Amino acid sequence: MLLALTASVLSSCGDGASMKPRSSGEPYDVVVVSNDSRVRTILSRMLETLLPGLPQQENAFDVSHAADGSSLQAYRYARAIVVADIDAQRHSATRLRYEKDVYASPQMIVYLETPSADSLIADHTRIGGSLRALLGRFETNTALRHLRKSHSPAREKEVEKAVGCCILVPADLVKTKSGDHFIWLSADGSSSVRSICIYSAPGTDVSVDRLTALRDSVMRVNIKGETDAMYLTTERRIAPSLRTIKVGGRMVVEMRGLWQMQGDIMGGPFVSHTIVDTLRGRTITAEAFVYAPGEPKRNIIKRMEAALYTLSPR
Repeated sequence: MLLALTASVLSSCGDGASMKPRSSGEPYDVVVVSNDSRVRTILSRMLETLLPGLPQQENAFDVSHAADGSSLQAYRYARAIVVADIDAQRHSATRLRYEKDVYASPQMIVYLETPSADSLIADHTRIGGSLRALLGRFETNTALRHLRKSHSPAREKEVEKAVGCCILVPADLVKTKSGDHFIWLSADGSSSVRSICIYSAPGTDVSVDRLTALRDSVMRVNIKGETDAMYLTTERRIAPSLRTIKVGGRMVVEMRGLWQMQGDIMGGPFVSHTIVDTLRGRTITAEAFVYAPGEPKRNIIKRMEAALYTLSPR
């Protein structure tokens, strides 16, 4: 499936400070406003689908409902809001429209316009996919805006020297290790270790078999445990998934899966973006991976993933 992420998220200009109050809630929190119980149920099911590529079950979004069912006013400062507008006189079909930063920033309010609950239920597959994609892009764009304000030019120069590419590096990734056309940037927190690796290799094959084999060979050489017999590898019991997306006019191959440390109990989720550098006959891969035992991992990996959208050849 081909998905598009608007090129504007990659722009470094025109991102002035908002005068609106800061929105409330965490990333991927959504408030649903509707006085129809069936609509509330179907919207919850749409948004609370399981997110792929994680070692434990986590929903794509965390949903709460407006207390009185129909009023937006009490929740107007929430980060993400879905308002169901059910009216057979004004709406002949189910559709979505949205507004950004109406009462607070960052904020997205999505209006779901439908003639009836039955119409929404009949069209739930299409509407659910569109709704998740819309809110997901909002969260990615929000993370990218933060990244553009807080990144590390010094680390980015190291990436360019080691791999010959450009990427915005989160400012907290202060530890680095370089290898042959490879660099590993990481940050140790109190409950998680967050990492981004960037590497290149000759060839333009972007099949799942080639990218997985390349990943394993690069990680085995560059990311080891306490002994040479311990190294980072791909968890094969759950096969990595692959899809093609479009980022700023460039085709990108996204891979999601799980990693493990051979000979150890460490593991977690990873996501990578691979682009083809046709001028040099090579692929460039940027990968984010997380180690956070006992912690929810969705928001951590999603925040790291935003940096991958800024990858480009030099």
